[in-house]
Amino acid sequence: MPWRNGAGTTLEIAREPVAGSDFLWRLSLATVATAGPFSSYPGYRRSVTLIAGAGFRLAIDDREPLILDSVGATALFDGAAVVDCALIAGACSDLSLMVRTPGAIVAVHRLQGEDMRVLPLAAAALNAVFCLRGSALLTQSDAAMDADPTRPALQLAQHDTVLFAPHQAPRSLRANPDVLADLLLLTWTASGAAAPPDTRPAR
Repeated sequence: MPWRNGAGTTLEIAREPVAGSDFLWRLSLATVATAGPFSSYPGYRRSVTLIAGAGFRLAIDDREPLILDSVGATALFDGAAVVDCALIAGACSDLSLMVRTPGAIVAVHRLQGEDMRVLPLAAAALNAVFCLRGSALLTQSDAAMDADPTRPALQLAQHDTVLFAPHQAPRSLRANPDVLADLLLLTWTASGAAAPPDTRPAR
């Protein structure tokens, strides 16, 4: 999809609803090839995570610039903020989550090493696991310390994504510690109905 400001394109991973110019939430990948402003998204909360490249600096309103210069570095900000992006050394790729208020981005966690043993999935929220680097074998469980080893495993390669719908009871994923992985766990809530479609292309 073209960016709302026309300065680039985005590859949509998942969104609600699945079609239309407006959405309650959207998870996507974008290539940032040139410096310049981000599109304005009043009424949304946003997170941006660097997944490839040397990174960029984000000047958000009048705040001190945020520097995302390592894979997995994340910035969270309001969609209505004035955001200017300066590349550090060439084109980059980022993982973007946008959630329409009153929905909210609960957390964006990077998971490595010991953090990979059990990945808690928040109840009554949407969860997505994104493989930053390496690969991962994940087994779903109804209780964090009671994974069933006979259950099928989810195999993730680099930049694969698994989306988990809201559940009433807490769940968890158990990662295979013998498989090298570097993961992001994104958690958010969605509520209300999507606004009437507009004619502007989405970013």
